[in-house]
Amino acid sequence: MNSLKFQTNMHIGKNIINPKNILVIRLGAMGDIIHVIPAVKNVREALPECNIAWLVEDKIKDLVETVPGVDEVIVFPRKRWQAWLKRPGRYFQIISEMIVFFRQLRAKKYDVVLDFHGNFKSGILGYLSASKIRAGFSRGYCKEFNYLFTNVRIAPQQKAMHRIEKYLSLVRGLGIKAHYQKPVFSLSEQDRSYINDFILQNQLDQKPMAILHPGTSLFGKYKRWSPEKYAQLSDKLIEEFGYAVVFTWSGKEYDIAEDIRSRMRFPATISCKTASVKQLIALLQRASLYIGGDTGPTHLASCLGIPTIAIFGPKDPVIYAPYDDNSLVVRKDIDCSPCEKRRCDHVTCIHSITPDDVYAKVCELRKKRSLTF
Repeated sequence: MNSLKFQTNMHIGKNIINPKNILVIRLGAMGDIIHVIPAVKNVREALPECNIAWLVEDKIKDLVETVPGVDEVIVFPRKRWQAWLKRPGRYFQIISEMIVFFRQLRAKKYDVVLDFHGNFKSGILGYLSASKIRAGFSRGYCKEFNYLFTNVRIAPQQKAMHRIEKYLSLVRGLGIKAHYQKPVFSLSEQDRSYINDFILQNQLDQKPMAILHPGTSLFGKYKRWSPEKYAQLSDKLIEEFGYAVVFTWSGKEYDIAEDIRSRMRFPATISCKTASVKQLIALLQRASLYIGGDTGPTHLASCLGIPTIAIFGPKDPVIYAPYDDNSLVVRKDIDCSPCEKRRCDHVTCIHSITPDDVYAKVCELRKKRSLTF
């Protein structure tokens, strides 16, 4: 088995160990989970006999469950605990659950924690695991004083680098020769059959399918492109290329898809409910084209090899764009973009993108990949 070589900026020298038990911490969200997977795959290849556990929040656990090479998925029940905090009668139960949770985490006796998340919460979780080696990013490359909870700190070569490369740099800093590898997902026949039934029932197998995902999380609502523009673009995709247009959604995003469809001249389909990320993956794998904003499903489509157009507003594509070469980004160069703001009075960066801008990128991608769909 390969050994891990650790070099810290705490001047404690080099520690060479053969870890048997590793805890990966990346709690969410979907896009970030996808970006961490290549790093974890490299750890698995370097340490084939090691047990790898992944600590993730409850709302995204099913994505991690699809990742080959992860031996155990540990769920951090943030969603449930947050709901209970609104009910004072549940406080005692929360405290009791927390005590049990952290006691069980410590009982795993992890040799190494790999903190890819890099914030206060992940730092606390890593620290309370009682692992002697807690690797994360150095000051300036993490948030909320995370570096105070790690004792092996890796400084990436630069700040403005893609998230995938940043996460790979953590693994490289531990002595593993890491390189980018496409994520691979394991799906059940039940999930595939569910999507296949939806496609057959709506006769979507008779034309190339273009999937458009117009929603984002409520947290990222400011990154949404308008329904009117999605409608205009969708009509053009149908009229010019004969696509069967399908709108994907989750949670309360169904109303957004319905709004878009109501504005269109041509018929389009709203996807079935995807009760898990596994079902969403099964649906995306049937697409010939994907278009969406700066959100998790966009990164998922791209890493699956689906020709992808990402509509970017405030975020920096150097850091956050889909990583694969089957993807193109459409954005506007304006004075205040990119930025890291969570709120904006105008969001000109996203609203100034026109349907023709996105359509031009579709044509460019088709030409680039010699696509005839």
